[in-house]
Amino acid sequence: MRTPYRRLTTVLGLAAASASALVLGTAPAQAAGYVYNAYNALSSPSAKTEFAQDGEILYALDIKSDGHGVVAQWRYNSSSAVHSYYHGGGFGTVGKWDLSFAEGTTLQIRACLQDTSNGTPYSCGGWEYAKA
Repeated sequence: MRTPYRRLTTVLGLAAASASALVLGTAPAQAAGYVYNAYNALSSPSAKTEFAQDGEILYALDIKSDGHGVVAQWRYNSSSAVHSYYHGGGFGTVGKWDLSFAEGTTLQIRACLQDTSNGTPYSCGGWEYAKA
């Protein structure tokens, strides 16, 4: 027999888990294909880049209220040419760019910080592989 306390903690735990899944799992990319993610840091990230395979859409997400803009970067697999898309909309906002690649193209994405549209990206995370 369950005690009222145990039942309450189970209900609260399920509610917290559901809320966490909703917040962490909600992405701007609602496409049916795979969504690739890259962060600017492993612990306490402030920028996130997403690449949605369906539609080949690149997103820059500002996930920390720190006064910095964010940059979504991509390059063809290990190429030296890096393409940067700046988004300075502020915390909780998302920049979106429609790209076009041949089906199956391998690319890499990463997230960085940047303070102005003509600034230089910094505090970048590692490159993550994605496929169009």
